[in-house]
Parts: sequence; C-alpha cells; structure tokens
Amino acid sequence: MIMKFLLVALVLLVGSCSAQPSKDEFDLFCKLLGEANSILHGPGYVYDEDKDKEVLKEMQMLYNATTDNMNQFRKTLWETKDFFEEHPPPTQPENRRKAHREIGDLITKGEKKIEENRELAKQINEKMKEAKLPVAQGMYGDGVNEIPKDEGQWAAIRDNTTRIFNSKDKAADSCGGGGNKQTGKTLINDLFCVCVGEGSDAERPCHPKIWPPKSWPSVGGCNNDNNNCKWTLIKFGSVGTPTLIHSFNESFEKIEQVCREEMTEKKVKSENIPILLDKYVGLIGKGDEQVKKDKSKKIFGHSGKSKDKTEVKDCTGAGSSNASGNKYGMEKHNDNICVDYTQNLQGDKYNIPWHKKFREAAEEVDQAKKLEEKILKNRADLLLLKSQAWVAYGREKDDETSNLDDMNVSNLFDGARLPTSFPPFPFPFLFLFLIL
Repeated sequence: MIMKFLLVALVLLVGSCSAQPSKDEFDLFCKLLGEANSILHGPGYVYDEDKDKEVLKEMQMLYNATTDNMNQFRKTLWETKDFFEEHPPPTQPENRRKAHREIGDLITKGEKKIEENRELAKQINEKMKEAKLPVAQGMYGDGVNEIPKDEGQWAAIRDNTTRIFNSKDKAADSCGGGGNKQTGKTLINDLFCVCVGEGSDAERPCHPKIWPPKSWPSVGGCNNDNNNCKWTLIKFGSVGTPTLIHSFNESFEKIEQVCREEMTEKKVKSENIPILLDKYVGLIGKGDEQVKKDKSKKIFGHSGKSKDKTEVKDCTGAGSSNASGNKYGMEKHNDNICVDYTQNLQGDKYNIPWHKKFREAAEEVDQAKKLEEKILKNRADLLLLKSQAWVAYGREKDDETSNLDDMNVSNLFDGARLPTSFPPFPFPFLFLFLIL
C-alpha cells in the first residue's frame, strides 16, 4: 500500500513538470467541436423587424405631418402635439406637398428594404440548416441522412459506433496503423485516435483527466479485458483513481465536458472552421520532426513531444514498450496513440473526409454571414432614408425661420388667434376640429 502511494506521488511530481504531448492537438479538437456544436445546436437567425419598423414609424410621422388630408391630420394631431411644437411642418402648400410626396416615396423604399430583410433572414436560416448536415456527417459519419429533432435521436446517432469509427473494435484499423489504411472518417474517430487509443499502462496524451481505457490496469474496472476495455471508451479522473466509462456516448460527453471547461477557463475566442482546419493540417508531422529520418508529414499527434525523444512511427493505439526516456513522464507508453494520414496524403494535399465535410459546412456558414451583411446594409440604408425624409421635411425651415420667430407654434393647440403674419395654412378648420 505504501509502495503504491509512493508511486502515485512520484507520478504526480514528475507529471506536474510536463504537459501532455498532444495537448495542442486536443485544444484544436475542442475548438472544432465548439464550432460544430454551435452550428448543430445554436439558435436560428432572428431578424429584428421591429427595430426597422421603428425607423419607418418616424418617417410615417413626418409623412402624416405634411398631409393635406384633414381627417388624417386630425387622427394624429393630439398624439403629435409635442412633435409639432418642436418640429413645425412646412407651411407653404407647395413645399408641404413636395415634402409629402418625397417622404412617401422614401417610405415605400423603406418598406421594400424591410421586405427584403425578411426574405434574407429566411435565406440565412436555410443556409444554416444546410450547414448542419455536413457537420453532423463530419462528426458522426456519412450514414447521418437528416438532422435529429430531439435528444433521443441524437443519442441513437451517438450510439452507432460502427458509423462513427473506421473500426469500433481495433484502434489500429481506425487510426491508420502501419500506414496502409486510410483514416479520417470522422472528427470523433481521429480525436479518439490521438487522445484515447488503447494504451496499456500509458500516460494521458491529451488531458490530465482523459486516460486510455487500459491505463492503470488494476484500477477503474478494466483489467485489460478486451471486451470491457474497448478503445471507444475512456478512463476518466485523477492519477491513481481513474474510472472506466462504460459507454462511448458517455465517454464522448466527458470529453466534451472537459473541452467546455477548458475553453471557458482560458476564455478561448471563436475562430472560423477553415482557419482551425488549416492549423490542424499544420500540426501534421510536428510530433517528431526533429528526430525522424523520413521528413514526410503524416502523423498527427505528439506535437509537444520532447525533441530528444524517439520517433513516432506507428499509430496502432496500443501502449508502446518505450517510455520515451522518461519512465514516469507524460510520454510514457503513449507513442502509438496518434493518427496516421499516410494514405490520405495526395500530392501535397490531405484528403481527410471529415475536413471536407466541415469545409462544406463552413462555406454555407460563410454565405449566411454574407446574407446577414446585406441585412445590416439594408438597415444602414433605412437610416439614410430616414435622414433624407427629415431633409425633405425641413427643407423650407431656414427660409421660414424669420417668419416663425415671432410665433409660438403651441398657439395652434391653445386655440389662440393666428398672428396676421402667419403664412397661408392648409388647415382652415383646425380650430373647429379642436372645439368639436
């Protein structure tokens, strides 16, 4: 018991001095999962039509204030009393009619802008809907034909490990072991290749809480039983006490939970999918580029590997016999937990299936953002139309200011007699309306 305690203490001491070799890869996976879940489960686009209608409402007030229609004017008279006192309407009949006509035309244009925005909002939501399916396929496999409508359907998709992994039984067959098998079927497949594997007595390649299922063989309910210790499961927890998670669904949920906690703690900013995928490709071959003789870039994983350690050669997912020169370091027995893209390399390009799906989704998202930019442009145009309406409304103000200086417009509403200097007014029955 004492020896076990000392062993755990030693692991903690040495482990605290180094980071997981595939930590940067894990961070990228987390960011990509965040973007994917935002597309899959994020709210639809909501067009704030009321905000635009408020602009039209102000233009409508200017329109009503310049009307020759006594009935229309009487309907708005009292509720716009303060407005009239602060912003007197044009008084010359010709100017008033011209302003009324111009403002009416501007309102018509504004209504068309709102109608266009309403249609653009529908198109945005269609684009976001079209982005969902390739993202779902990139995560859970091509067999996903439609987006689930409830959590029960999502759970059924996550339970279908045959569709998610190249091989749900052997990590080597899923992760390109031997360099003779194509991999990259799904993001989840490659995430488990890099961060889980099988790893007999191996250290955690990606995160302090995420262990290969065969790590700590006498702890956590695995005991190297191939039936219970499938590579699609993880052990989860602290040094010395990790527990086997008995389903893939829950194992993946634990990984997503860790991702959310990490991103929240580090205040990670959102990045668009193409940028993240470019960073992903940039990490291929980084793990052992200082020591390997073959300079081809094929292995994804171990980018934080110590430069004086051995070459990463084979992504079988199994725990290696090599402790990388450090018996209890973070690179202990996890050399083979990685993904090999040898068969995905075509010329100088990587044909990674889930990357292709994610880029397809990103294109739809990009088109949706361009449509949203059109809505914002229309909103700016609408504000410009309102400014033009005010210009039309106040065009004669400077010419009439000298005539209005000796007149208090509030007299209109006090029933007082109009000054004799007041220019011809289009509402000879205004006071009759007020009396009635």
